[in-house]
Amino acid sequence: MPPRLWLWVGIILAVWAIIYWKYTQEKLDQARNALLARQRDAAAQLNQRFLPLRDRIERWIVDASGSFPGDLVAPEATEAPFRSKPGIYLRLRLSDAADVKSIRRESQVSLRDAFTSCLFRGDNRDPWAGPECKFNHDCPAGQHCNETNHCTVPAQPFNLRVFYRGARVLSEDWIKDVREASDDMRIRLLEHDLDATIKEDVPLAIDLLVRGQYFMLVLDEPAADPASVPDAGGPMESLQAAPHPARVFVYDIPRDKLILRLRTDAAAQVTGPSADPKTTLAVRRQANSCAIAVAVRRALGDPDAP
Repeated sequence: MPPRLWLWVGIILAVWAIIYWKYTQEKLDQARNALLARQRDAAAQLNQRFLPLRDRIERWIVDASGSFPGDLVAPEATEAPFRSKPGIYLRLRLSDAADVKSIRRESQVSLRDAFTSCLFRGDNRDPWAGPECKFNHDCPAGQHCNETNHCTVPAQPFNLRVFYRGARVLSEDWIKDVREASDDMRIRLLEHDLDATIKEDVPLAIDLLVRGQYFMLVLDEPAADPASVPDAGGPMESLQAAPHPARVFVYDIPRDKLILRLRTDAAAQVTGPSADPKTTLAVRRQANSCAIAVAVRRALGDPDAP
Protein backbone atom coordinates (compact mmCIF):
# COMPACT_ATOMS: atom_id res chain seq x y z
CA MET A 1 0.00 0.00 0.00
CA PRO A 2 1.45 3.38 -0.98
CA PRO A 3 2.69 5.60 1.89
CA ARG A 4 0.26 8.36 0.86
CA LEU A 5 -2.66 5.94 1.36
CA TRP A 6 -1.40 5.01 4.85
CA LEU A 7 -1.25 8.71 5.63
CA TRP A 8 -4.89 9.17 4.65
CA VAL A 9 -5.92 6.11 6.63
CA GLY A 10 -4.17 7.55 9.68
CA ILE A 11 -5.86 10.91 9.23
CA ILE A 12 -9.29 9.30 8.85
CA LEU A 13 -8.78 7.17 11.97
CA ALA A 14 -7.60 10.19 13.95
CA VAL A 15 -10.60 12.25 12.87
CA TRP A 16 -12.94 9.35 13.67
CA ALA A 17 -11.34 8.97 17.12
CA ILE A 18 -11.82 12.68 17.84
CA ILE A 19 -15.45 12.60 16.68
CA TYR A 20 -16.14 9.47 18.75
CA TRP A 21 -14.46 10.99 21.81
CA LYS A 22 -16.55 14.14 21.49
CA TYR A 23 -19.68 12.03 21.05
CA THR A 24 -18.98 9.92 24.14
CA GLN A 25 -18.11 13.01 26.18
CA GLU A 26 -21.34 14.67 25.11
CA LYS A 27 -23.32 11.58 26.10
CA LEU A 28 -21.43 11.42 29.39
CA ASP A 29 -22.16 15.09 30.10
CA GLN A 30 -25.84 14.53 29.36
CA ALA A 31 -25.98 11.53 31.69
CA ARG A 32 -24.08 13.42 34.37
CA ASN A 33 -26.38 16.45 34.15
CA ALA A 34 -29.49 14.26 34.19
CA LEU A 35 -28.25 12.47 37.31
CA LEU A 36 -27.45 15.73 39.08
CA ALA A 37 -30.91 17.05 38.17
CA ARG A 38 -32.51 13.97 39.73
CA GLN A 39 -30.35 14.46 42.82
CA ARG A 40 -31.45 18.09 43.13
CA ASP A 41 -35.12 17.10 42.82
CA ALA A 42 -34.70 14.45 45.51
CA ALA A 43 -32.82 16.86 47.76
CA ALA A 44 -35.53 19.52 47.41
CA GLN A 45 -38.17 17.03 48.53
CA LEU A 46 -36.14 15.52 51.35
CA ASN A 47 -34.46 18.56 52.81
CA GLN A 48 -37.67 19.96 54.28
CA ARG A 49 -37.90 16.96 56.63
CA PHE A 50 -34.28 15.95 56.71
CA LEU A 51 -32.08 18.98 57.20
CA PRO A 52 -33.66 20.79 60.19
CA LEU A 53 -33.26 17.84 62.55
CA ARG A 54 -29.86 16.94 61.14
CA ASP A 55 -28.60 20.48 61.69
CA ARG A 56 -30.00 20.53 65.23
CA ILE A 57 -28.34 17.22 66.13
CA GLU A 58 -25.02 18.32 64.66
CA ARG A 59 -25.19 21.56 66.66
CA TRP A 60 -25.76 19.54 69.83
CA ILE A 61 -22.77 17.32 69.04
CA VAL A 62 -20.40 20.22 68.37
CA ASP A 63 -21.52 21.98 71.57
CA ALA A 64 -21.02 18.77 73.56
CA SER A 65 -17.41 18.52 72.37
CA GLY A 66 -16.47 21.78 74.11
CA SER A 67 -15.50 22.31 77.72
CA PHE A 68 -17.56 20.17 80.10
CA PRO A 69 -19.62 22.38 82.47
CA GLY A 70 -20.55 19.66 84.95
CA ASP A 71 -23.11 16.92 85.44
CA LEU A 72 -26.82 17.59 84.92
CA VAL A 73 -29.91 15.45 85.49
CA ALA A 74 -33.07 17.38 84.61
CA PRO A 75 -36.41 16.29 86.11
CA GLU A 76 -37.58 15.24 82.65
CA ALA A 77 -34.90 12.55 82.57
CA THR A 78 -36.43 10.71 85.52
CA GLU A 79 -40.07 11.78 85.56
CA ALA A 80 -40.72 10.63 81.98
CA PRO A 81 -38.18 7.84 81.45
CA PHE A 82 -36.76 8.25 77.97
CA ARG A 83 -35.40 4.71 77.87
CA SER A 84 -38.86 3.33 77.14
CA LYS A 85 -39.27 5.57 74.07
CA PRO A 86 -37.88 5.31 70.53
CA GLY A 87 -34.66 7.25 70.16
CA ILE A 88 -31.43 7.95 68.31
CA TYR A 89 -27.93 7.02 69.42
CA LEU A 90 -24.41 7.99 68.39
CA ARG A 91 -20.99 7.35 69.86
CA LEU A 92 -17.87 9.20 68.72
CA ARG A 93 -14.41 10.05 69.91
CA LEU A 94 -14.31 13.56 71.37
CA SER A 95 -11.83 14.67 68.70
CA ASP A 96 -14.26 13.63 65.95
CA ALA A 97 -17.13 15.71 67.35
CA ALA A 98 -15.60 19.16 67.01
CA ASP A 99 -16.79 19.95 63.47
CA VAL A 100 -19.57 18.92 61.12
CA LYS A 101 -17.30 17.39 58.49
CA SER A 102 -15.72 14.90 60.89
CA ILE A 103 -19.11 14.17 62.51
CA ARG A 104 -20.59 13.18 59.16
CA ARG A 105 -17.55 11.13 58.21
CA GLU A 106 -17.23 9.19 61.45
CA SER A 107 -20.97 8.71 61.94
CA GLN A 108 -21.08 6.58 58.81
CA VAL A 109 -18.78 4.00 60.44
CA SER A 110 -20.18 4.24 63.96
CA LEU A 111 -21.38 0.88 65.31
CA ARG A 112 -23.68 -0.20 68.10
CA ASP A 113 -21.84 -1.22 71.26
CA ALA A 114 -22.39 -2.72 74.70
CA PHE A 115 -23.38 0.67 76.16
CA THR A 116 -26.89 0.51 74.73
CA SER A 117 -27.26 -3.18 75.61
CA CYS A 118 -26.43 -2.45 79.26
CA LEU A 119 -28.55 0.70 79.48
CA PHE A 120 -31.74 -0.16 77.64
CA ARG A 121 -34.20 -2.90 78.33
CA GLY A 122 -35.84 -3.82 75.09
CA ASP A 123 -36.59 -6.76 72.88
CA ASN A 124 -33.83 -5.98 70.39
CA ARG A 125 -32.81 -9.08 68.51
CA ASP A 126 -29.35 -10.52 68.04
CA PRO A 127 -27.82 -8.34 65.27
CA TRP A 128 -26.08 -11.42 63.82
CA ALA A 129 -29.16 -13.66 63.76
CA GLY A 130 -30.71 -12.61 60.43
CA PRO A 131 -29.62 -13.54 56.92
CA GLU A 132 -26.52 -11.87 55.51
CA CYS A 133 -27.00 -8.80 53.32
CA LYS A 134 -25.25 -5.93 51.59
CA PHE A 135 -28.14 -3.56 50.97
CA ASN A 136 -31.55 -2.89 52.46
CA HIS A 137 -33.28 -4.39 49.42
CA ASP A 138 -31.69 -7.72 50.33
CA CYS A 139 -33.90 -7.85 53.44
CA PRO A 140 -37.61 -8.61 53.99
CA ALA A 141 -40.08 -5.76 54.39
CA GLY A 142 -39.74 -4.01 57.75
CA GLN A 143 -36.08 -4.95 58.14
CA HIS A 144 -32.83 -3.31 57.13
CA CYS A 145 -29.24 -4.33 56.51
CA ASN A 146 -27.57 -3.47 59.81
CA GLU A 147 -23.96 -2.60 60.64
CA THR A 148 -23.06 -6.30 60.89
CA ASN A 149 -24.40 -6.86 57.35
CA HIS A 150 -27.32 -8.96 58.58
CA CYS A 151 -31.03 -8.33 58.11
CA THR A 152 -32.85 -7.27 61.26
CA VAL A 153 -35.64 -5.05 62.53
CA PRO A 154 -34.11 -1.62 63.36
CA ALA A 155 -32.92 -1.74 66.96
CA GLN A 156 -33.75 0.92 69.54
CA PRO A 157 -32.21 3.33 69.97
CA PHE A 158 -31.25 3.28 66.31
CA ASN A 159 -27.74 4.24 65.34
CA LEU A 160 -27.39 7.64 63.65
CA ARG A 161 -25.25 5.80 61.09
CA VAL A 162 -28.52 4.89 59.35
CA PHE A 163 -29.33 8.60 59.12
CA TYR A 164 -26.03 9.52 57.49
CA ARG A 165 -26.05 6.55 55.16
CA GLY A 166 -29.33 7.87 53.82
CA ALA A 167 -27.93 11.39 53.59
CA ARG A 168 -24.85 10.54 51.58
CA VAL A 169 -26.48 11.33 48.20
CA LEU A 170 -27.24 14.84 49.50
CA SER A 171 -23.60 15.52 50.30
CA GLU A 172 -21.11 17.60 48.35
CA ASP A 173 -18.80 14.58 48.18
CA TRP A 174 -21.44 12.57 46.30
CA ILE A 175 -22.05 15.46 43.90
CA LYS A 176 -18.29 15.69 43.36
CA ASP A 177 -18.17 11.98 42.50
CA VAL A 178 -20.81 12.53 39.82
CA ARG A 179 -19.01 15.51 38.33
CA GLU A 180 -15.73 13.60 38.24
CA ALA A 181 -17.21 10.39 36.80
CA SER A 182 -15.09 9.57 33.76
CA ASP A 183 -17.08 6.78 32.12
CA ASP A 184 -20.58 5.48 31.61
CA MET A 185 -20.07 2.57 34.00
CA ARG A 186 -19.32 4.93 36.88
CA ILE A 187 -22.42 6.99 36.08
CA ARG A 188 -24.59 3.86 36.10
CA LEU A 189 -23.19 2.86 39.50
CA LEU A 190 -24.01 6.30 40.89
CA GLU A 191 -27.50 6.12 39.38
CA HIS A 192 -28.05 2.80 41.13
CA ASP A 193 -26.75 4.33 44.37
CA LEU A 194 -29.21 7.22 44.09
CA ASP A 195 -32.14 4.92 43.28
CA ALA A 196 -31.37 2.54 46.16
CA THR A 197 -30.86 5.38 48.62
CA ILE A 198 -34.11 7.17 47.73
CA LYS A 199 -36.18 3.97 47.71
CA GLU A 200 -34.63 2.22 50.73
CA ASP A 201 -32.23 4.14 52.96
CA VAL A 202 -33.91 7.55 53.09
CA PRO A 203 -37.46 6.34 53.91
CA LEU A 204 -36.08 4.17 56.71
CA ALA A 205 -33.95 6.98 58.12
CA ILE A 206 -36.79 9.51 58.00
CA ASP A 207 -39.25 7.10 59.62
CA LEU A 208 -36.86 6.41 62.49
CA LEU A 209 -36.01 10.09 62.89
CA VAL A 210 -39.64 11.20 62.95
CA ARG A 211 -40.43 8.65 65.65
CA GLY A 212 -37.32 9.46 67.70
CA GLN A 213 -38.14 11.16 71.01
CA TYR A 214 -34.60 11.63 72.28
CA PHE A 215 -31.01 11.74 71.08
CA MET A 216 -28.33 10.05 73.16
CA LEU A 217 -24.69 10.93 72.54
CA VAL A 218 -21.58 9.32 73.99
CA LEU A 219 -18.22 11.03 73.48
CA ASP A 220 -15.07 9.10 74.38
CA GLU A 221 -12.29 11.34 75.67
CA PRO A 222 -8.61 10.42 75.16
CA ALA A 223 -7.11 8.01 77.68
CA ALA A 224 -5.05 9.67 80.40
CA ASP A 225 -2.28 7.15 79.70
CA PRO A 226 -1.80 6.74 75.93
CA ALA A 227 0.39 3.71 76.59
CA SER A 228 -2.65 1.90 78.02
CA VAL A 229 -4.48 2.01 74.68
CA PRO A 230 -4.00 -1.33 72.90
CA ASP A 231 -4.03 -1.93 69.18
CA ALA A 232 -7.54 -3.30 68.69
CA GLY A 233 -7.88 -2.42 65.02
CA GLY A 234 -9.46 1.00 64.54
CA PRO A 235 -8.95 4.06 66.76
CA MET A 236 -12.43 3.79 68.32
CA GLU A 237 -12.13 0.08 69.08
CA SER A 238 -8.70 0.62 70.61
CA LEU A 239 -9.81 3.51 72.83
CA GLN A 240 -12.87 1.64 74.10
CA ALA A 241 -10.65 -1.24 75.22
CA ALA A 242 -8.66 1.07 77.54
CA PRO A 243 -9.73 2.99 80.68
CA HIS A 244 -10.73 6.52 79.70
CA PRO A 245 -13.23 9.28 80.55
CA ALA A 246 -16.50 9.47 78.64
CA ARG A 247 -19.28 12.02 78.34
CA VAL A 248 -22.96 11.12 78.01
CA PHE A 249 -25.66 13.51 76.80
CA VAL A 250 -29.40 12.99 76.34
CA TYR A 251 -31.52 15.52 74.45
CA ASP A 252 -35.31 15.63 74.41
CA ILE A 253 -36.00 16.13 70.71
CA PRO A 254 -39.61 17.46 70.83
CA ARG A 255 -38.66 19.94 73.58
CA ASP A 256 -35.27 20.77 72.05
CA LYS A 257 -33.76 20.41 75.52
CA LEU A 258 -30.73 18.80 77.16
CA ILE A 259 -32.04 16.56 79.96
CA LEU A 260 -28.91 14.65 80.99
CA ARG A 261 -25.21 15.43 80.99
CA LEU A 262 -22.72 13.15 82.70
CA ARG A 263 -18.98 12.60 82.72
CA THR A 264 -17.72 9.30 84.06
CA ASP A 265 -14.93 6.75 83.69
CA ALA A 266 -15.19 3.97 81.15
CA ALA A 267 -13.20 1.58 83.30
CA ALA A 268 -14.19 -1.85 84.57
CA GLN A 269 -12.32 -4.67 86.23
CA VAL A 270 -12.08 -7.67 83.93
CA THR A 271 -11.09 -10.96 85.52
CA GLY A 272 -10.42 -14.38 84.10
CA PRO A 273 -7.78 -15.50 81.61
CA SER A 274 -8.29 -15.67 77.86
CA ALA A 275 -6.05 -17.40 75.37
CA ASP A 276 -7.30 -15.23 72.51
CA PRO A 277 -6.05 -11.60 72.56
CA LYS A 278 -8.96 -10.49 70.35
CA THR A 279 -11.45 -11.97 72.80
CA THR A 280 -9.71 -10.21 75.68
CA LEU A 281 -9.97 -6.84 73.92
CA ALA A 282 -13.62 -7.44 73.02
CA VAL A 283 -14.44 -8.26 76.64
CA ARG A 284 -12.65 -5.11 77.81
CA ARG A 285 -14.61 -2.97 75.34
CA GLN A 286 -17.89 -4.45 76.49
CA ALA A 287 -17.04 -4.10 80.18
CA ASN A 288 -15.88 -0.49 79.83
CA SER A 289 -18.99 0.41 77.83
CA CYS A 290 -21.22 -1.21 80.43
CA ALA A 291 -19.44 0.79 83.13
CA ILE A 292 -20.63 3.98 81.41
CA ALA A 293 -24.17 2.61 81.26
CA VAL A 294 -24.12 1.72 84.96
CA ALA A 295 -23.07 5.30 85.80
CA VAL A 296 -26.00 6.64 83.76
CA ARG A 297 -28.44 4.28 85.45
CA ARG A 298 -27.22 5.39 88.86
CA ALA A 299 -27.55 9.05 87.89
CA LEU A 300 -31.14 8.35 86.85
CA GLY A 301 -31.86 6.69 90.20
CA ASP A 302 -32.33 3.22 88.73
CA PRO A 303 -32.90 0.95 91.76
CA ASP A 304 -31.62 -2.07 89.82
CA ALA A 305 -28.30 -0.47 88.90
CA PRO A 306 -25.40 -2.59 90.21
